[in-house]
Amino acid sequence: MAYNKSIAEDVLKHADIVQVISSYLPLIKQGKNYKAVCPFHDDTNPSLVVSPEKQFFKCFVCGTSGTAISFVQKYEKISYGEAIKKVADIVGYHPEGLDSISRPKKVDERRESLLKCLHDLCLYYQFALNTPEGKEGLDYFESRKLDAPLRNKYKLGYAYKDGKATINYLQKKGHSIKTIEDTGVAKMISVGNYADMNEGRVVFPICDIDGNVIGFSARRLVNDDTAKYMNTPETYLFHKSSNLYNIHIAKEAAKLKGYIYICEGFMDVYALSKIGIDAAVAIMGTALTNEHIQILRGLNVEIRLCLDGDLPGQSAMMKISKALSKAGLKYRVVDNQGSSKDPDEILNEDGKEALEEYLNKLTTQVDFALNYYLRSNPLKTVDEKKALIKEFLPILSKINSQIELDTYLRKLEKITGFDVESIRGVVKKARLSTADDSVDSTSKIIEEYRPEKKELQKLLTAERELLYQMTQNKSAVGFYEAKTPGFYDDVYRTIANFVVEYAAGHEMMDDVGLMSLLESSDLENKERIIRDLVSIYSETHPQECTEELLNNLLDTIVSERKRITEEDVLSQSLEGKSELEKARIINEFNRRMVAKK
Repeated sequence: MAYNKSIAEDVLKHADIVQVISSYLPLIKQGKNYKAVCPFHDDTNPSLVVSPEKQFFKCFVCGTSGTAISFVQKYEKISYGEAIKKVADIVGYHPEGLDSISRPKKVDERRESLLKCLHDLCLYYQFALNTPEGKEGLDYFESRKLDAPLRNKYKLGYAYKDGKATINYLQKKGHSIKTIEDTGVAKMISVGNYADMNEGRVVFPICDIDGNVIGFSARRLVNDDTAKYMNTPETYLFHKSSNLYNIHIAKEAAKLKGYIYICEGFMDVYALSKIGIDAAVAIMGTALTNEHIQILRGLNVEIRLCLDGDLPGQSAMMKISKALSKAGLKYRVVDNQGSSKDPDEILNEDGKEALEEYLNKLTTQVDFALNYYLRSNPLKTVDEKKALIKEFLPILSKINSQIELDTYLRKLEKITGFDVESIRGVVKKARLSTADDSVDSTSKIIEEYRPEKKELQKLLTAERELLYQMTQNKSAVGFYEAKTPGFYDDVYRTIANFVVEYAAGHEMMDDVGLMSLLESSDLENKERIIRDLVSIYSETHPQECTEELLNNLLDTIVSERKRITEEDVLSQSLEGKSELEKARIINEFNRRMVAKK
């Protein structure tokens, strides 16, 4: 037995499970208990319950449960004896005999040999940087304003152009070709002959959370047809999806500061380091994975997203923010206000104070997301706009400040084109339905409420009527195919395509037959489509499908589509203009509209 049972019991009696688990996860008080997003399965809603009264935790989804010690054991994937010591450290209670608990650790010989090889290789690269051949690499680092203390801190190096010499050096240090291959740095140039894949490049070592070198990223120094960066491939040690650059330094700094910045690349991490912020990691051009999220969750600090201000960087930040929200982690976003400069550029061009000001200009996830959509507005269809409203409903429905809510609603109105009062109605309805606390309820609210802007109603009413006539008359189907530009509303367009397909295979239109075929189809959003079609059937419609009716509907559809397009163009032309210039443009637009009538 590696530990005394009485020691474990003693530590648990002096440990507060809320204190222990809250050092790993953010806890939310709910009545007598606390809740958290469970780290032991892919949890989206808090399902882990912590009972301070019983000193137990339990996940009501995956079933994982136990004491403070077993939580730490499972979370950190360590032995029970090690977990006892961890809990004792967290609560500051060290009973007699605690130090006698052994830390059994199975030695992974393959891992150890690979780490030793990579350690030797890293030292070799660092040495090479300060040789005559390495001056080319040294000049590059100095051009990027990376001085000697920083180069040493991050173990930056240079790989000799003679890649075979690197392999020979490692062999002389006692490493086998198999081990060198398994590190991911060896490339075969002929049978039995190997060279360093990083040859002739500057080298950025990548460390695991404990500070061990597990891989490299190597940058070319000449403009040729090779890749700008060469990264260690997936190996026994190196998994890009489960590693954050600089986590070994950032983890302790983050706990002291209470936050951690997520940056895009190495140079951004170095820029923050230069101004005294070590609590920064880089995602190295990859998406934020579940493994990354677990690492960040373990720090239990505020996350600050700081990716590039260009469109790819902002798009990546949107994806990361959604992943963090889903995981229940607290975060804010550095508000770059549309600037395309990254932290490294800001520091070098504008100085330390400018970077500090930039990093401290933080905004909430809601403000960032709304500003992102206001700037880039990638939403094109009605369904995409409804999905955005749905995404924000849980947040909007909890805002008590009327001023704050109105600000968000006005931004959503600009982004989606939906009337602000319609969105407000959706929020009110969502507040009333929070009792069942289900995702389904918010989905139904959005689908049933239809918060289209009032100006769209004329167009949608015409499309809805034409769609009904198509379900009743094949002549209306032919009219739709020959003369309309298609429907503006995504759902109506999907139904129309289905009706066209049905008409092609049947002599007459039939409500029951159409609905039966629809229910047995594999259409996306089938339930939503069926609900909309049933709703259309239940409305009052003209008894006859005349040529005049169809032409009137077409005129409305065409004119309304044209008006919407013109208003979109107007909106774009107003961006970035002075108030005086905006007034002139709007006046000219209104004059043209009147002239057309």
